[in-house]
Amino acid sequence: MRFLIQSFLLAAALGGLSLTSSAQEAAKTIVPATASQPAASKATPSIVETLQAEAAALRSLVTSDLARHFLDATAALPLPEPRTILRTKDRSAAYTPEQAARLPEEKRATLVEKTYDARFYYTTGYGSPLVYARVVDLLAQHGVTSLVGKRLMDFGYGTVGHIRLLASLQCDAHGVDVEPVFGALYARPEDQGQLPPSDHGPLGRITLHCGRWPAERSIVRDVGTGYDIITSKNTLKRGYIHPSRRADPRTLVRLGVDDGTFLRHVHDALNPGGLFIIYNICPAQAPPDKPYIPWADGQCPFSREMLERAGFEVVEFDREDREIALDYWMALGINQGKSREETGADLFAWYTICRKSKRFGSSPNR
Repeated sequence: MRFLIQSFLLAAALGGLSLTSSAQEAAKTIVPATASQPAASKATPSIVETLQAEAAALRSLVTSDLARHFLDATAALPLPEPRTILRTKDRSAAYTPEQAARLPEEKRATLVEKTYDARFYYTTGYGSPLVYARVVDLLAQHGVTSLVGKRLMDFGYGTVGHIRLLASLQCDAHGVDVEPVFGALYARPEDQGQLPPSDHGPLGRITLHCGRWPAERSIVRDVGTGYDIITSKNTLKRGYIHPSRRADPRTLVRLGVDDGTFLRHVHDALNPGGLFIIYNICPAQAPPDKPYIPWADGQCPFSREMLERAGFEVVEFDREDREIALDYWMALGINQGKSREETGADLFAWYTICRKSKRFGSSPNR
């Protein structure tokens, strides 16, 4: 039930966002954050201080230097100012105040204004972006010892938090999401582009894309190819893509293309030898007499055979990761005082890892 409630928290935080575009990451919620939290006081840590404390709590759990560097990068996170966003009542578009000021007066008068704080900037209602450290650890376990000079894309990124930490490891980090609020939330010059240099040289680059990749030609062009790594956390779930029972359409993820077309685009966007990682954390599924929970089925939405036909070597397929996810939950206090056994009854995790064959430039079935 806790996860069922959490799936609607982002909608509330965004001011009534349709779950058609946001449900894809409902299970990313760790400690729900809302846009209406009180201003931080001396007794209340800022979101940056919170993330630094969470990084310290997770450091003993990660197994690679790469993941430790990812966590350590929280030391340099900036504390952003509150952001005001105006959006259409049908939630199909969002604007910064500067963008809204250029709209016709009659359209501007219909917009709904909302201000989001620094906590929302880094969590967007989903909770700590540091759970992505597990994905970084898996990269390291499969041969990625450094991100320096690499190009990475996260599909359904949901928050700039982990994208910025990845860029801090000197890579070209891209995020793709359908939620229009993110385009306005991260519209300032300091939110994207080349990160400032440090004693260690250029820190990397952030690029965020808004649209339905790969269904829309314009975003396919903007996202481009040449990626060494493509990841997706809590977006590509079997329950979202191929629900086994009747589900509210607003809670599903619509790729806009068939499975084979989607996988061909993933394959072709990767460099030969590049990795594609799907990582999903889920609650327990509802019993048959209760409404189906799409985000509770976190297994891979694509069959092993389909991945192989697209040209991938399947390294791991639906590998269970529950115990490590539980370690994270307990370290971050997401268990809310429950025992490990109690928490584990409502927590499951799987991952699938594929490698693009070095034999193919583009998908062999194109």
